Amino acid sequence: MPLPLVTGGHMSMQTSEPWHHRPIFRFLLVGGTNTLITSAIVVVLSFVMPGTLAFTIAFALGIVYSLLLTGRWVFKSQLTAGRSATYVGAYAAIYLCGLAFVWAVGAAGGPPWVNGASVLLTAPLSFVAGRFIFPRSQPSQVDIA
Repeated sequence: MPLPLVTGGHMSMQTSEPWHHRPIFRFLLVGGTNTLITSAIVVVLSFVMPGTLAFTIAFALGIVYSLLLTGRWVFKSQLTAGRSATYVGAYAAIYLCGLAFVWAVGAAGGPPWVNGASVLLTAPLSFVAGRFIFPRSQPSQVDIA
């Protein structure tokens, strides 16, 4: 939550941007489109190949899409080689969590379409990882009084 600042006789809230330009909103746009596309890929491919392979293919495609948009547009941060490597490493861990979910669905005899629910685990982990890997640039001040 932003902290109030008192400067020059009036109070302002320290915030990065208006609510509709905040990282969570942009993450939902990028992540939402990524999720819809990759979930559809997982479900469709799960009918013709093992769910774990379908998940792996979709996840790899999603990493490329996400890496190109998350740092620069979602979190307004520069994409450096170090951040890219950290991002890919974090996504490898997130991938393993999602893969375990898909494996569990298969081991339990669940239908292939349930594999798409892996996003309920991977999406929140992705946001948290991105938030730490791509720190915001300078916050701005917005007058509230």
